[in-house]
Amino acid sequence: MIGTDKRLSTQNEWVDNDKAFPMKNSYGAVFDLDGVLLDSESDLTWLYTALEKTLEHLGIESSEENLMKIHSKNVHRFNEMSNELGVEAECLWETRNREYIEEKIRAMKNGMIKPFSDVDCLYELKERYGLSIVSNSPQAIVDLFIEEFNYADLFDCGIGRGTSLVDLKKIKPNSHLLERLKERIQEEKLIYIGDSENDRKFAKNTGMRFMFLSRKGAKGKEFDTLDKIVKCLLKSTTTKTGKSN
Repeated sequence: MIGTDKRLSTQNEWVDNDKAFPMKNSYGAVFDLDGVLLDSESDLTWLYTALEKTLEHLGIESSEENLMKIHSKNVHRFNEMSNELGVEAECLWETRNREYIEEKIRAMKNGMIKPFSDVDCLYELKERYGLSIVSNSPQAIVDLFIEEFNYADLFDCGIGRGTSLVDLKKIKPNSHLLERLKERIQEEKLIYIGDSENDRKFAKNTGMRFMFLSRKGAKGKEFDTLDKIVKCLLKSTTTKTGKSN
């Protein structure tokens, strides 16, 4: 089963290939943000408002076709899309990124975008795992999620993308964001929890185990709630007092 480990456990540490190491400093659960922790995709009004403002600012018609060219689904083709729109890529991205951040922050502050109701169950993991976030959302959004919803005591670190056009080349599935995370955490053995095939590829590229969260309905080895992921992870370890849940 995804999320389980065939290792012997003692009261305070794991034994792996006859080598003992402290649990807290060895195991980490790393979470994607959007669709996993933050319900930002159920209502995408904020996103389309940002995209429309981007095109309007640049004097481009806000047709469905043009909106899709700068949609999140096409950021990996941004240079190509900017050529089709007849706008310099740097200028288009600067405007698009600014409007995206502003509208998403506004939606998070007015209640349109909220954490999923099951995020609080992650507190059950704190004794056994270090918890962190790696997301393709801007760093400002990751920071706001932790601050606005009072999760500073839950997540040890949150990593998001930079704001420049060059930073698009460093987003998942590229390993850059994980490399940034590893500079700030102690955990060595990491599990990535995501909700897309891109996240699965990211985990594979970086050597992390992967747990697939599909909130629209789990299939096979997928999970449909964080609660089920937590239960699976808790079965993988024992508490520092040697008791199991």
